[in-house]
Amino acid sequence: MTARDKLRLSIILVILYMTAAFVWWAMSLVNYSKTEKDLRLQLFKSDSLHLAGEISHNMLSGKFVGKDSMSFVYGNQTMLVDTQKLKDFLLKKYPPYDVCFYPGKSFDKIFSANIKKSVIATENNKYLRKRDSWIYEGVVMTIIMLILALALYLFLDRVLKLNAQQNNFLLAITHELKTPVAGTKLAVQTAQRKITSEQQELGKLLRMADNNVSRLSRIIDNVLIATKVQSSHRMNFIIQDLVLEELIEDTLAEIRDSLPETAVITKHFVPELLIRGDRELLQMALSNLIGNSIKYSSQGNEKINIQTFIHKGRVAMSVSDNGIGIPNKERKNIFKMFYRIGDERTRSSSGTGLGLFLVAKLLRQHSAIISISDNQPSGTTFNLLFKEKANV
Repeated sequence: MTARDKLRLSIILVILYMTAAFVWWAMSLVNYSKTEKDLRLQLFKSDSLHLAGEISHNMLSGKFVGKDSMSFVYGNQTMLVDTQKLKDFLLKKYPPYDVCFYPGKSFDKIFSANIKKSVIATENNKYLRKRDSWIYEGVVMTIIMLILALALYLFLDRVLKLNAQQNNFLLAITHELKTPVAGTKLAVQTAQRKITSEQQELGKLLRMADNNVSRLSRIIDNVLIATKVQSSHRMNFIIQDLVLEELIEDTLAEIRDSLPETAVITKHFVPELLIRGDRELLQMALSNLIGNSIKYSSQGNEKINIQTFIHKGRVAMSVSDNGIGIPNKERKNIFKMFYRIGDERTRSSSGTGLGLFLVAKLLRQHSAIISISDNQPSGTTFNLLFKEKANV
């Protein structure tokens, strides 16, 4: 799945999630409004019971006696009640209710108090307005979210498209550069073989040219592999059994001419430790790792110690230098692409910031783990742990 396919899938999932969230939010508020309406009407009904009790008490106490009083008999007691006076009292104190009187009925049935239809209609209208408002807001928010998601998708898709174009350009240009660099190197090596003993100065210049061409070739290879790794470009692996000691020796032989004359490399190998992987890619990872350790060792006194060993039953190796070390706060960053410790404007050592990035990526492709520890008395140790169990 390409990066653009992953982006499309992510945007679709975000849209579905946000749409479901807004629908749930709107429906929850609609249900809340309906529950609020039902509770208010229920409260009115509860108040009607209180109203009936209060009226009965006031009628028995003679509070509603007036000039147009009517006579009611309750048990052995006769009451005089002015129904108009009673009605005015009720409408003033309990406006949401309709009160009806039924002369000649028994006391408990002489009046009734019911919620006005207009009050019920008003509550229903409030509920409908709130419901429509919540639904409208939910639809508007969903549309806004969809527009923002579409804008984000178009922006990120354009970024990924430009990134793909840049990666394709880097792949094309590095492939094109490899041919003239290889031709130049071949010409320099041919000239080196043909020089005479009297042409020592020319031989020195040719060796310098050969070293620089080799360095340029490694940089091109690093850019090419880094671009493939970063752009999820399909890489062809040739997996085979490799003796770790031989792999390290071949790597050292390949980079020996590019190492400073003062470099001293000590080796301590456990023989016949086998790993599986792509020889070319693992050599690239090891050459970058060893080259990095040389670069950041004490200048003029470069001492590198390479060991292979068995750690918890698995094949492992370490590369130690005697440099200034790596601060703890920088260790999580040094494997990032183009990252280099210090200020680029004042840094004296050359480099592209691809070396350790490629080391980490290529080792991860081989299911190997790299970690950093302090070397004693100074410097840094890179520890590599391969997935293969040691056959001992």
